[in-house]
Amino acid sequence: MKFSLPEVNGTPVALPHFPNRMLAFIFRAYEYVPAEKIAEILNTTEENIHETAKMMGLPKKSPDDVWLKKGYITIIRRMWHILSYRQLTKLLETDEQALAFILKEEDFLDIKLSDKPDCPDLTWQELSPDEKRRCEEIKEIMKDVSLSGRAPFDFEYQPPKITFSGTENFESRIIYAFSGLYQHAFDVDSRTFCPDSQLAAYRDLGINGIWTQGILSQLTEFPFEPSLSAGYEKRLERMRDFTERLHGYGIKLYLYINEPRYMPLSFFEKHPGIKGHSTDGKACLCTSTEAVQNYLRASIEAICREVPLIGGFFTITRSENLTNCYSHTDKETNTCPRCKNRTAGEVIGELHGCITEGANKVNPDIKVFAWSWGWNDDNGEIIRHLPKNVILLSQSELDVPFEIGGVKGNVLDYSMGHIGPGKRAKSEWQIAREKGLQTGAKVQINTTWEASTVPAIPVSPLIEEHIKGLKDEGVRHLLLSWTLGGYPGANIAAAAKYFYEKCSFSPESSPEYPAQLQFSKAFREFPFHISVLYPGPQNAGPSNLLYEEKSGYNATMTCFAYDDLDSWRGIYPVDIFEAQFKKLCKEWKKGLSLLPDGDDSETALMAKACYCLYYSCLNQIRFIRARDEKRFSDAVTYAKAELETAKEMLSLMNKNAAIGYEAANHYYFSKGQLAEKIINCNYIINRFTEKTSL
Repeated sequence: MKFSLPEVNGTPVALPHFPNRMLAFIFRAYEYVPAEKIAEILNTTEENIHETAKMMGLPKKSPDDVWLKKGYITIIRRMWHILSYRQLTKLLETDEQALAFILKEEDFLDIKLSDKPDCPDLTWQELSPDEKRRCEEIKEIMKDVSLSGRAPFDFEYQPPKITFSGTENFESRIIYAFSGLYQHAFDVDSRTFCPDSQLAAYRDLGINGIWTQGILSQLTEFPFEPSLSAGYEKRLERMRDFTERLHGYGIKLYLYINEPRYMPLSFFEKHPGIKGHSTDGKACLCTSTEAVQNYLRASIEAICREVPLIGGFFTITRSENLTNCYSHTDKETNTCPRCKNRTAGEVIGELHGCITEGANKVNPDIKVFAWSWGWNDDNGEIIRHLPKNVILLSQSELDVPFEIGGVKGNVLDYSMGHIGPGKRAKSEWQIAREKGLQTGAKVQINTTWEASTVPAIPVSPLIEEHIKGLKDEGVRHLLLSWTLGGYPGANIAAAAKYFYEKCSFSPESSPEYPAQLQFSKAFREFPFHISVLYPGPQNAGPSNLLYEEKSGYNATMTCFAYDDLDSWRGIYPVDIFEAQFKKLCKEWKKGLSLLPDGDDSETALMAKACYCLYYSCLNQIRFIRARDEKRFSDAVTYAKAELETAKEMLSLMNKNAAIGYEAANHYYFSKGQLAEKIINCNYIINRFTEKTSL
């Protein structure tokens, strides 16, 4: 199936802290790809690129292909406002169809990026005297910027030593691999993204499952159009190799499947008998048809036969993807001639029946989890139609009420500050038990969109409370993270205290525990709401640029925050939004003062990184308000505070390569990006200082 690239629409965001867009490209690209590649795109010599980089104070380097293999999402995001599609694909060493596939299948990256700005092709141009002078100013700034220390992707894991004994409280303890590849996990050797050191850390922490996305048409032959499955045999071979590696650590592989995937309407000209609900130029493969049911059973069975060590599957059946005929509809809007006469429970229950039948035909011990995400008011009816050998997976934090700064709400997505199990999950588990189903909980124990670029938010008391509550509720299975949250460290250890009847590890014995108690208290002040989590600046933190004038861009989902304060604050009035970050920073700073002197432990570094994120949010809110109200002197004060925050975050990244990384976004910000923010802050300070004298 062919995918379309996002529309080209609008002008690139202004980057006046660089003399021109070509220099912005060189500065950004120099971190990720060899000078030879940059020269090829600009149609110039490698020597010109090195000399220009030197003029801006960049250390001479020649990166290998690590960023293209493991950080291509970072590159795409950094070049979105710089390069045309033609030059972007050239930089990534791919083509437009492959890029479109990445943007669609990498956890909806196209939605996160939004429309592509219209960026004219760049070509080499000699610098003017003014441009050379500005490069010298950048070079002077870069003299005080250290990009040394821990190299990108050089992740180090030092989890606490734990021994377990007695009976298991939780049979399944599944997590997403911290550096997992969401889309291309089976296109490469698993050792490239999940090394043995990571697996050993998971084993030592009591993790017994790792999940990744699987697309059936990429893993088995798609019977309706076999050409779409090219290379599936090799992918299955790599999957089998991965499961054999995992087996040595006592870990199983679980596939997240979102099936069957929709097809364009043109596909159904040859296959009209399986066409289901249609919308916007595409249609479902109707799961009420025998042909599609046979496809689901056969593909699951084939995977299980070829990969006999697989642990199981979990589904989301009402997600952003159009899949079954009730994935995006209800009875009134369903256009499928078959499914509109059935209920959502009948259709979704039958779909899970096909999956379990295919798996159990090979091995009855293979688990199938049905995640109730998006089932909404149909949840009870759907649960009652699930096969008895399916495990119901409920989102633990869903429907947990909160009141922050006088603003009330309910958790609509996952949270670590407002923990479950919530009313919705408990009611679903009760229905499941009446049906005779086992139950599982989807939780986050490392990080959330409350601070996703810190791999382990140091709030272990909240984690302990949450997992204990699930144990007391009788839940037997845990899905411990979405794509973010797989870091194997102290936070998993806090959860592991309840994995078995007995555990040798006690978070309370840590010298950082008094600080963690304070961080947990402070975390309650975060202005939580789903409308804040995704567009807010707390993920980009000090990497998000300051703008001299309004950028004109709207914040996008977990990608570009820009200066869109109205979107950031969601349900909160702007005064309360600012006040909450002020409270959060004040209380978090108290926790930092409780850390042992000179502490560079994992907990201490993560705590300091969290403070950088939250203090940066406060700085940016204050800066934007001062800018828009023409309080230029105040704007300078906040820009100076932001400058120091960016420097601090960079120093933390030099000590721990995991900071700034999140699997679905790769490096949300890199060292070079923070270096650019330092240049940006200096530019803004100078410009607004000039304004104060007018």
